[in-house]
Amino acid sequence: MLEGCYMGFEKILPILRLYGIEELRNSFLLIGLVQGKKTVNDYVSDFVKYDTRDDWTYGLDSDDLRNVSEDAYSYNRFMTDYLKKYDFMIYDTSMEREQVLDRIVADIKMKLS
Repeated sequence: MLEGCYMGFEKILPILRLYGIEELRNSFLLIGLVQGKKTVNDYVSDFVKYDTRDDWTYGLDSDDLRNVSEDAYSYNRFMTDYLKKYDFMIYDTSMEREQVLDRIVADIKMKLS
């Protein structure tokens, strides 16, 4: 499991090839979680609603929060295309995360059976 937004598969593929792994999808279960249905305003609203003192965005002023949200929106679009390039199963978690998780589990069971 890789968490976060900086994955450089081009950098690790040569190493994996040394071990006979040519295509990631043939050796790994690739699942990407994106938030493609969110707008910039949705990101701002979620930061304000859910941030706690432990979040780095906690306490940002409205201008900084908007900038972070614009970056999140743009990067989400980039990441979606990047995950598609490597044949990830992509799931949108913009809404109803619990149902999305249930669907992921069902899809994994079906894929592995």
